[in-house]
Amino acid sequence: QTEGTKKQAEEVQAMSKEGAFIHGLSMEGARWDDKAGTIEESRAKELYAKMPVILIKAAVFTGQEQKDTYVCPVYKTQDRGPTFVFNAGLRSKAAPSKWILGGVGLLMDVA
Repeated sequence: QTEGTKKQAEEVQAMSKEGAFIHGLSMEGARWDDKAGTIEESRAKELYAKMPVILIKAAVFTGQEQKDTYVCPVYKTQDRGPTFVFNAGLRSKAAPSKWILGGVGLLMDVA
């Protein structure tokens, strides 16, 4: 389970008791809205939007899809296929199909 926070890396003061904080990811094809805490349309001429700190928590897989969540693939680089790492569940007001058709993904390294 993943949760986008409103914090930047410098603002994290302590370790999480529930999981791990990660930072440095970029979103391709959309952007993260800090105020709403959801995925939104990308801005004009913005190819890669910086993500805030993300909290990753362990969760039991139930097989059920979470409501209002886009299962976003995370890749090491822009070369998608072989660089897949994991799926991050990100909150979304729009249907997941919108982000799938838009090719939205998180990247660890943008050249």
